[in-house]
Amino acid sequence: MKTIQKLFITILLFAIPVLLTAQDKDKTTETIKFETSIHCDNCVNKIMTNLPQEKGIKDVKCNLGTKEVTVTYQKDKNNPEEIKKAIEKLGYTAKQVTKEKEVKKDN
Repeated sequence: MKTIQKLFITILLFAIPVLLTAQDKDKTTETIKFETSIHCDNCVNKIMTNLPQEKGIKDVKCNLGTKEVTVTYQKDKNNPEEIKKAIEKLGYTAKQVTKEKEVKKDN
């Protein structure tokens, strides 16, 4: 019985740092928005298909009504400038939406 307890405690001691490290990785993501020149469903499909192929991109959402692309990415693997270049490489304009512009749109 004591052997089982020792084994269980040993496993817990090794598992806790692994679990804590896994949680830290989630904190390294960031979400940004870009105003783009998308104008149809084909544009949305092109961005939704190609942009997630870039390194560090976790999620992409397109809003055709506002012509905005929202990207969630890992900060240690990508940055806003590289994401902007990737959108432009697909043939669209991309201008990062700042927090001030988001507030003005909501009012």
